[in-house]
Amino acid sequence: MKYMLEYTVRTAGLSFDQNFAGSQSLLTAFSKWKPDEEKGLTIHAFVANLAGRGGYVLVEASDPKAITAFVAKYNFWNDIDVVPVVDIGESVPISASSLEWARQASKG
Repeated sequence: MKYMLEYTVRTAGLSFDQNFAGSQSLLTAFSKWKPDEEKGLTIHAFVANLAGRGGYVLVEASDPKAITAFVAKYNFWNDIDVVPVVDIGESVPISASSLEWARQASKG
């Protein structure tokens, strides 16, 4: 199963010094992270937004606990949304079938 993780660095309500210390702490922790140590998790893309305060990670895992283990490491600094996703090639036929069902179901 694939998941899109959206992360935002938590800054609201913090002073300049707190934001600065939090950013430094996050960068220090991230420098120690090793992607190959994420057991059961395949990272397809890991990108930052242009503001540098968040981004997206496209991952794949057969066990959702692998997602939980990865996300939990960064919950101290980031707000993270986890959204299950499917490839568009799989989604289009499902949508077409649903459309046909709705068309037939709505006929009087």
